[in-house]
Amino acid sequence: MIYPSKKITVGSRESPLAKAQVKIFLNVLSNKFGVSSLKFIKSKFLKTSGDIFLNKNISEVGNKGLFTKEIDEAQLRSEIDIAVHSLKDLPTVLPKGLVIGGVLKRERPNDVIFSLKKYDIKKSSKKILLGTSSIRRKIQLMHLNKNLDVLEIRGNVGTRIKKVIDGIFDGVILAEAGLRRLNITENYKSIDIRNVIPAVGQGVIALVIKKNKYTETLIDQINHQSTFIESDCERQFLRALDGSCKTPIGALAKIVKRNNNKKQIFFRYMASSLDGKKIIKSKTFFDLNNYKKQSFKLGSKIKKLI
Repeated sequence: MIYPSKKITVGSRESPLAKAQVKIFLNVLSNKFGVSSLKFIKSKFLKTSGDIFLNKNISEVGNKGLFTKEIDEAQLRSEIDIAVHSLKDLPTVLPKGLVIGGVLKRERPNDVIFSLKKYDIKKSSKKILLGTSSIRRKIQLMHLNKNLDVLEIRGNVGTRIKKVIDGIFDGVILAEAGLRRLNITENYKSIDIRNVIPAVGQGVIALVIKKNKYTETLIDQINHQSTFIESDCERQFLRALDGSCKTPIGALAKIVKRNNNKKQIFFRYMASSLDGKKIIKSKTFFDLNNYKKQSFKLGSKIKKLI
């Protein structure tokens, strides 16, 4: 067992959620190796392009590397040893020299509506103005109920919530995992994943490292194996579709027991054209020992249809 015994710099974004996720990572380390292991750890927080261009739509200014570029560069300069990211922010192909060394146990993957009123977004006959930064959410919501007006909104979780409190939006759509990590427990309602399929990797904290034996072995000891397999399955699907912030794609994988207690992956997915006119939403099962190939093959097939 490798114990943190030399100085390690952990890096992430400056946002409150990113800092909360670093704290979760440090708690996992502490539980695994003891509180004394934290004396070897220091944290470094950076502002990314995604944090800078808050006045522009995500789809206009870049791809999934928008929230990781500056951290990647610092990591490649050896200023950061371990980067803590929301997995859904990571591009399908990381910069050369960087790998996802492991992931932490997944938090609830679904989206929620944060609102001061208890809206039923599926059945409401009244117009509801919703904010989201995600085209994936927007398209699924517009197909769910014609009375939902969905507009682009940027900013961190607190900024978006304030726009509801100030009456600018009736509600905003957020990931429940982020709210739970920020200890926000009121004024939101979970959205059924059958209605709005989550983003690939939603609810998962990824640990990105430079390839070397020390950090690889260290992170491997805290990697949550089932979450790693499930999120990897989702990312294979995303990779086949060339997914970016411009592409409406959702997927959620879950290891389940089926006939004769055989483990398989239950896979729920969606993808659509940019205008939302063509949308595919379905579910299937993959073999646990062949999920990479099967998930990529499904993504390649869907790509031809949208």
